[in-house]
Amino acid sequence: MMNARYLLAAALLLAACKPAPTPPAAQAPLPGELAEEAYPNCTWGEVTGAGMSIWSYTCPDQRLVADEALPGFQREVTDSAGQVVRILAIRFFAKAPDAPIDAVLDAVRAASPGAEACGIEPGIEGDFLLLPTGAAWEAYQRFVRGEADGVSQPCGPLGPREAGGYSLRTLESAPDKVVLINWGTDTPIFDPDTLRPIGK
Repeated sequence: MMNARYLLAAALLLAACKPAPTPPAAQAPLPGELAEEAYPNCTWGEVTGAGMSIWSYTCPDQRLVADEALPGFQREVTDSAGQVVRILAIRFFAKAPDAPIDAVLDAVRAASPGAEACGIEPGIEGDFLLLPTGAAWEAYQRFVRGEADGVSQPCGPLGPREAGGYSLRTLESAPDKVVLINWGTDTPIFDPDTLRPIGK
């Protein structure tokens, strides 16, 4: 009969031959409570495309899909009539790895007609916003305060608006990109903090 010491040695040897468990950082990050409540019948998983990976919900009526042409991701929504609509969720703008975030200003302005008098300005939590500058900022503030008529989207579709909004950020894991995020008016279906280049 094998003694206890032999059995223990065999168990340790077998354990050493097994593949190491997946480190926590590579496992699916858990969505927040608000997201769980907003998407109760959905599956949380990884979506890849355009060279990037992100974690998102996939639901019977909506999902995140990669769009190589943007490049980025779109939220694909199917309405009650079966019509599919795509809404910009995330878009990437290219820059030199060591360039500042405002190196993409011309490209962002081109993607947001009407943003000629706008710049990329610091927002909150490290993100940036496309905002009017100079006289355009003052005019927009008068409009917001109800003191004058004005343009409700002074920087085009990617700037400030009455509902929802966009932000811009850089990623340490992808310094050659600036990420535009559409926060929408509801709890996002995806977690932008999980955005990574594929394989990282």
